Amino acid sequence: MRVVDEAGTTAAAATVVLMSRKSAKLPMKSSIDFQADHPFLFVDENGTTAAAATRVSVERCRKMKVIKENYEFHADHPMSQILHSTTDFGLNLLRQHNLNESLVFSPLSIALALSLVHLAARGETRNEIRETIANGSTDEQYEQHFSNISTSLSANNEKIEIKIANHIFQRLGFSIKPPYLAGVQNLYNGSTTELDFSNKEKSARIINEYVRETTKGEISTIIEPQQISGGLVAVLINALYFKAKWANPFFPQSTSKRSFFNSADSKREIDFMHARKVFRKYSENDQFEALTLPYQDETFTLSIFLPRNRFDLTNLLKKLDSLTLQNLLSSSTNTFVNVAIPKFKIETESNLNEALVSIGIKTAFSSSADLGNMANGIYVNEVFHKAFIEVNESGTTAAAATNVNMFVSGLRMSDKTKKPIEFIADHPFLF
Repeated sequence: MRVVDEAGTTAAAATVVLMSRKSAKLPMKSSIDFQADHPFLFVDENGTTAAAATRVSVERCRKMKVIKENYEFHADHPMSQILHSTTDFGLNLLRQHNLNESLVFSPLSIALALSLVHLAARGETRNEIRETIANGSTDEQYEQHFSNISTSLSANNEKIEIKIANHIFQRLGFSIKPPYLAGVQNLYNGSTTELDFSNKEKSARIINEYVRETTKGEISTIIEPQQISGGLVAVLINALYFKAKWANPFFPQSTSKRSFFNSADSKREIDFMHARKVFRKYSENDQFEALTLPYQDETFTLSIFLPRNRFDLTNLLKKLDSLTLQNLLSSSTNTFVNVAIPKFKIETESNLNEALVSIGIKTAFSSSADLGNMANGIYVNEVFHKAFIEVNESGTTAAAATNVNMFVSGLRMSDKTKKPIEFIADHPFLF
């Protein structure tokens, strides 16, 4: 869920995977109105998403839903390709959801949870995860990329509050191979806890308390007692929390009601934040207007992609890719903008199994899964994700958590101010 208001943004996300056994100065542009009164897309840069949680469940085999990191590389650098691929991963996941509904999710939380599965996987199982999330990378580049994110985003910062945590809750008595546990710790700063899964209520309470503490209460539950079945051997969790204030907060006294147009025949009155100033990063093309709002630590930003045609977001998302977004953002200029964007709070949760299978991660969910680097004869039973975001006048708060359940198989203006560009986000948008 992500909440946006005058002060900033609050967000949280969680993903769970259940595993089972098998059976610089910019040129000044003329003024613009940026009125975000219709559906839009927004992206928290540097890999942050309000609040999110992802659960991955792993069982023994039984015969069995954006956001890019803010780093810059030369176009032919391997990491440049990974950044594009991970952005496309988020867009591909987005397309698997109902695009006519408000949605927030954290591709970063989901990718980090699945990185714990990637480390466990071998052969085709591993290749599918890597190629779906970071196509074109090697296993070493993949691990380096997400290891760097885990460590760099967890570093102390006086201007923002951010926390990333990776944890494995394993069934008491279930043996996980030591090299895998060492990799989780060394690459992703992960840790493990043994739980007596026969006590379902206590186990669920401990897992949920871990997510609740990491996300500062934004996400209170990621697993229910009834989801802890007899075949469950491990629950892989990624939890993420992010809170930051705008570099230039909105004035609460400027907030007022206006219409937000959900569709041609649907609108509602909500609070809009307003600003009229020069923004360092505004850009546009035939499809979108894009406005980037920096936080106090300007390494982190919130970019809003507002369709030029009021109700065209769903169609645009069907063909949108990372290169289009990057080209749009890279053409940003200093622009005098009259901005109206809604305060909002969004919370979503979803089982990602079908979505992940649809975009290429198939074998991990089947009796053919090879997660032998972790243990033999296990597969991913469920990937579950929760996300929260709140954006207001002062800034943003976000949190994310991912749970994998494993089972046994069976700037300054350069010329005089002109009339501002209108940026009125009163219809669906991407961010």
